[in-house]
Amino acid sequence: MNIYLIIKNTNVRLQKIINEYNIKHDENASFALIINNNTLELYDRSKLGQKSIKVDFLSKHNNYRCLNFKKKNEALYKALGIKKNYFPSVIDATAGFGRDAFLISFWGCYVVMIERNPVIAALLKDGLQRAYEDQYIGYWLKQRLHLIFDDSFKMLEIPICQPDIIYLDPMYPINKKKTLPKKNMQFLRKIIKNNDNYENLLNISRTFARKRIIVKRPSYAKPLSNEKFEFSINNKNHRFDVYLPFK
Repeated sequence: MNIYLIIKNTNVRLQKIINEYNIKHDENASFALIINNNTLELYDRSKLGQKSIKVDFLSKHNNYRCLNFKKKNEALYKALGIKKNYFPSVIDATAGFGRDAFLISFWGCYVVMIERNPVIAALLKDGLQRAYEDQYIGYWLKQRLHLIFDDSFKMLEIPICQPDIIYLDPMYPINKKKTLPKKNMQFLRKIIKNNDNYENLLNISRTFARKRIIVKRPSYAKPLSNEKFEFSINNKNHRFDVYLPFK
């Protein structure tokens, strides 16, 4: 499916991105892609005072999460089952802006992100390429974190190795009692039409993963499936429901 955006500051690099991800120009689109300081960014034209967004694996937020990491406080770390000599291979089948995938790779796992939305995939690739060149994290990131531009619902047809774990972070159901989600999530909601049957994606994942499937849910949300999960690990705002593969 094509995403229609107005493209500003068109140059050779941006034109290559447009062609690679089949992004079409539309003067009346709500969003715009730009190259700003050699970085691909996306902004909402309906909110002119709002800053654009980008994928930045070198951000202070990511650095803080890594430097302040404590096993006992990380529910996702526990759900992954990482041990001293065990670092599972992971497919993040709903990559989004790649924050959890980056953290999982930082913990030592080999992670493949799958993202089907062309705009989000383009932002992810741009962020990865810049991070790969970093003198501090570039070496290990090249070994552990990769991106595939494809549809996770066709996961069984993609030529990738069978992972130990598949990680799912579907779009959260709207909670009218809470404040608006953070800016990046608002962008995602506007760009991605959340009309998928994620229970079907869970079933596909349970067919493909070797050891477990982890589904991230907000604390207020129902499980993704009517089938009972094996166990769940909670933190303040989220929980991670762990399902086993089909026998």
